[in-house]
Amino acid sequence: MPSLKEIKNRIASVNSTRKITSAMKMVASSKLRHAQMMIENMLPYENMLEHILKSFLAAEAGAQTVFEIERPVKKYGLIVISSNSSLCGAFNANIIRRMKTVLEEYDYLGKENIIVYPIGRKVAEAVEKLGYTSAGDFQDLVDKPNVQQCIDIAATLNRMFIKDEIDKVEMLYNHFKSAGSQILTRKTLLPIDVSSELNEDKERDLTNIVATKESQEYLEKAWYK
Repeated sequence: MPSLKEIKNRIASVNSTRKITSAMKMVASSKLRHAQMMIENMLPYENMLEHILKSFLAAEAGAQTVFEIERPVKKYGLIVISSNSSLCGAFNANIIRRMKTVLEEYDYLGKENIIVYPIGRKVAEAVEKLGYTSAGDFQDLVDKPNVQQCIDIAATLNRMFIKDEIDKVEMLYNHFKSAGSQILTRKTLLPIDVSSELNEDKERDLTNIVATKESQEYLEKAWYK
């Protein structure tokens, strides 16, 4: 049986560990809150940029760009985003399971005509195990997001699309809803779909310069935020 001194030392050790873990929890919570605020502030900006781009493309029905042209899919690209580490519930399992389902849809192309951009170590390991072609190592992009690297990936895919080296590009990712909830999302990047910017199969009216009350409130809120 341990002595009273050993028990006291054990209690002191447990209390010390509790203080350390409590401090780590506070730091992690602060980082999570900071990341959450960045995401919440970024989404309206990203949505507005996409809206502006598609509005311009939808303005003239006859002025179709090469990025809008749909063609038979002979070569397919898929961007998949996961984490680099485990211990995050079904976050990685769900995205990898969905990736397998999507890739099975294009099995008729042959694996040599499918290229995957694995953003994250977990999905990179799954791609290698399944035997699909990986576009490279993008693990650092998960822990340390880099705008220039994202631009490089987008530029590469754009060039491939223009040169008919790829016919369709999609992205799979977990869309942030809350710290404990994400929405598994599949999004087509190329060709660009402008149908969402058309109202009742008619061109969007871009000649109206009257600012609505809602738009003024949004701009004021965004400007002074």
